[in-house]
Amino acid sequence: MRILHVLAQLPTRTGSGVYFSNLIENLKKYNYQQEAVFGTQDDYKWDVLDEKYIHSVEFKTEELPFPIVGMSDVMPYETTLYSEMTGEMFERWINAFKNRLISIKKRYKPDIIFTHHLWILSSIVVEVFPDSKIIGIFHNTDLRQAQKNPGIYQKYVRNLDRLDLIFSASEQQKDEIINTYKDISRDKIIALGGGFDQNIFYPAETKEYSKKIRLVYSGKIDPSKGIYELLKVYKNLNLEDITLDIIGTPDEKNKKELETYIKDDKSIKVYNVKDQKELGEELRKKDIFLMPSFYEGLGLTAIEALASGLYVVTTEIEALMTLLGKEIEESGIIKYVPLPRIYDIDKPVAEDLPKFREELKEAILCQIAKVRNKQSCLTDKRDSIKRFSWEALVDRINEIIVDL
Repeated sequence: MRILHVLAQLPTRTGSGVYFSNLIENLKKYNYQQEAVFGTQDDYKWDVLDEKYIHSVEFKTEELPFPIVGMSDVMPYETTLYSEMTGEMFERWINAFKNRLISIKKRYKPDIIFTHHLWILSSIVVEVFPDSKIIGIFHNTDLRQAQKNPGIYQKYVRNLDRLDLIFSASEQQKDEIINTYKDISRDKIIALGGGFDQNIFYPAETKEYSKKIRLVYSGKIDPSKGIYELLKVYKNLNLEDITLDIIGTPDEKNKKELETYIKDDKSIKVYNVKDQKELGEELRKKDIFLMPSFYEGLGLTAIEALASGLYVVTTEIEALMTLLGKEIEESGIIKYVPLPRIYDIDKPVAEDLPKFREELKEAILCQIAKVRNKQSCLTDKRDSIKRFSWEALVDRINEIIVDL
């Protein structure tokens, strides 16, 4: 079977990029012929496939003299916003990706195409490959782009009803997809969940406890992720035996905002990691993972933390709660905090925040007590977590494409 993978961004560093790379890596055991198209810049290197099977579209060049266009308004690398693109920029962007795809079609003729995001590039893929089976992979950021930029959506996103299947992370997302993309029928959408890389996120062989209880946040440094509410709660805990690591790269605005909260607090560290492998190594050194986000498509980082042997505190992300199920929730290894009322997708109603902070504080204190008592949080739940690995997810994907 010949498979083509298509992504408009870097194939790492964001949720869709991680999905892209892990899907390819875990399909290798089936010995399919795989090739990939993706956006790149700044001498970026990616070695999941040999160079001869990679057809990158390079930004910040004569062909595309601007940074990669990001699906999120806040990205962990330099990007251009769709909302700021001119007509000429769109034309250059579309032609660059279309030319790569047409060139591949002349030589490769894929049986199956995985195209990431229900957005402009997927429309191009459908147009160029009318005779291939095409699976669109929904990541939630595509929905946000459609909602925030309806003019762009109406002008450039077409014919997604011609996708053979769409993979979503949850049942809830099916409703969001058909409500936004009017021509897509529900029976084409399969809720698959998400996966963690079992070779990167796993518990330490022996849990080592420190004199300090080590809390960690990892993700975008942005108000929508609840980071500033978390810092308020952390300060309010006023405990001598805790530390907080914030893993991520803030932009200039959020860097200044962070500094106003942290000030001279030596128990808080802000730093980044170079890749997922380094993130896994950092997580295994910690005790409690915090995800106070006001909006997540799935909340995969919480699953990665569970797989790494941490307790977790997170907001009530419906897709995550459904995926993990009652058994894991009732085990106590994860604590859910009710969300405040939300508007504009990811903004909390201000009057609800005091209650939110109090409930977040209670959940963190609950998990801190377990660490103080040196309760190992995954001794009897490791098999339950393993079923969310990329290996297990891709095995299911393979069953689907074999019958497509």
